[in-house]
Amino acid sequence: MKKEEHISEINRVLLEYFEKHLNSEKIAAKEFMNLFIENGIFKKNNKDGLPIRQLLRELDKENQLNKIPYIYVERKKKNVNWYFYSEI
Repeated sequence: MKKEEHISEINRVLLEYFEKHLNSEKIAAKEFMNLFIENGIFKKNNKDGLPIRQLLRELDKENQLNKIPYIYVERKKKNVNWYFYSEI
């Protein structure tokens, strides 16, 4: 699956999730890994969410995080915490 396909599928899965869970707060991106695997976006969950974190880092480096409208980023001195939240 190409990066753009990953992004499109991630957005679809997140939209469906947040339509069903309207009162959701921000949720750590790694918490969605099982849902992403069930939907064929990623093959397995390495190192507690590494596949989604790698994709988000790549998008961040390319200044393309806006391609996933559900993203919320907390930047700290040594690390970055990735979350998804409902924009609905």
